[in-house]
Amino acid sequence: MWIRVLTLSIAIVGVIFVSTISAASWTRYFNVRFSYGVDIPPGFSEVLEADNSDGGRSRSADGAAELKVWGAYLPDGDFKSDVAERIQSDAGDGWTISYDRRAAGHASWSGTRGSQILYMRAVKGCDSSAAYFQLIYDRSSMKAYDKIVERLVKSLRAC
Repeated sequence: MWIRVLTLSIAIVGVIFVSTISAASWTRYFNVRFSYGVDIPPGFSEVLEADNSDGGRSRSADGAAELKVWGAYLPDGDFKSDVAERIQSDAGDGWTISYDRRAAGHASWSGTRGSQILYMRAVKGCDSSAAYFQLIYDRSSMKAYDKIVERLVKSLRAC
């Protein structure tokens, strides 16, 4: 009898453990129009796709963070110039850019505006296109979002 109770207890613990992992699992968004994909963090909504099918947005369960993902065609196929213009545009929108790393096929930049943090990632795609994500969250949640940003950066892939 006690073996049945022990077996049942182990089974229940296993179900709870798997349910917890499933609830905290990442999902994947893939955009057909621009052939890019990115992982969506646990607790964020499904990506609500834009009418033009270039990407969409997702929000954290508490509504305090927003993730936007999109693809775009590069003017003259020039990734470097597009990234520079986007960083300049973010600065013009009041973001104080404090992190800026650029390479031939990818770029990341980050900044603050008031109590908010902006993190941007761009990767060069195929056919003169690029894929981007933008994550905006509250500075008070910075430590919690460090791992999320790390995973998002690694997961954004085009082509």
